[in-house]
Amino acid sequence: MGNQLSFSQTEHRREEMAQSQGYRLDPRRKADWIMIIIITCVYSINVVAVLFMLWNRKYPPLKCKSPVLMACMMVAGILWFVGDIQANGHVPLEHTPLRNCKAFGVWVRILLGVCTLSTLIAMRSYGLFRVFCKNQPFRGRGLYVPYAAYCLCMLVYGIVSQVVSPSLTIHYLLHVDICYYETGFKASMFAIIWVTWLIVAILSWRIRHIKSSFNEAREMLIACTAVFVVLIFTTVMHYAVPLFPLNVRLRVLTTSFDHLATNVFWWSIMAVPIVSCLVRRDAYLEEWMDKLRQDGLQRMYDVQSPNATNNKGSSVYNRNSLFTADYARLHTEIPVPKPMNSGYPYFDPVYGAGAYPMAHTDAVLYPTAYIEEVPHHAAPQPKKKHRGNLW
Repeated sequence: MGNQLSFSQTEHRREEMAQSQGYRLDPRRKADWIMIIIITCVYSINVVAVLFMLWNRKYPPLKCKSPVLMACMMVAGILWFVGDIQANGHVPLEHTPLRNCKAFGVWVRILLGVCTLSTLIAMRSYGLFRVFCKNQPFRGRGLYVPYAAYCLCMLVYGIVSQVVSPSLTIHYLLHVDICYYETGFKASMFAIIWVTWLIVAILSWRIRHIKSSFNEAREMLIACTAVFVVLIFTTVMHYAVPLFPLNVRLRVLTTSFDHLATNVFWWSIMAVPIVSCLVRRDAYLEEWMDKLRQDGLQRMYDVQSPNATNNKGSSVYNRNSLFTADYARLHTEIPVPKPMNSGYPYFDPVYGAGAYPMAHTDAVLYPTAYIEEVPHHAAPQPKKKHRGNLW
């Protein structure tokens, strides 16, 4: 009761001080707390999904989605939410650690939240570009050096923001109990975010012709569209109504849109493999592998690992599975035929880029206890029933 009375007195004092300064202020109401509770519940469910994903990270349909990278994106989204609670004025800042505007408004919200999430998405897009367009692995210095350079730039930006006077960056307004971003500093933040997302858009455009079993191009299109809509809305809001945290509808709408976009992005990529792993694990894996063979992308997704299903969180598959040491050995020795109508440039790991797609055939893979190596010139292609698009 005492805390509620103190909160009411604080909000009443804020209203009086805002009116004396010529501002219209909406006190923090139930709408703020309801929004915080709902988004917190959503992220709690997301954390459970991330833990499930990491536990089953060697399940091939999950492994091909880069589970560690996706987990880092979720952590960045949660940090962004913590920063939004402070920066958008949803809770009292006075006499709390949240009053440190640079710590939460710059480091937690912008650098560890928005910028980290954006650069991880850019890293994933660039990784797909390397795999599908340049025939390079989803690892190595070519992938990590640009990411490290971006992180170094963000670190320098954060240090400079920390040492520059708060009057030029972000500072606390006592009379309305919010943190306020100065115009020039706000412009620099949005410039960094927009440049990052333009890079993501360019990379997404470059991979638009991917015709894979997993609809990577469509996933990135949905995700990028959602994020760009919210980014435009947030940019307009910050410049059209700089003191929008004083308006309960605008601040709730802004924060809700931010994290709606984050969740749309993440779940548009991870929903199908996570749910399928949970409710129809073996059946989905069989469908996934059939479609993978039809698209001729086993090498691209590197799923023929003998350890593909041997982690603690994965169910044990029998020796009839294609994921055996013999199949992994054949994978490195025998080319995979590529359908001519798949839409993806053919690349033969043995005969090279100039080989005609059906000039030779692969070994016949029979679901027996042992997989035998059959000469590629003597093995006919098994006829498989087309299952259609899994998505």
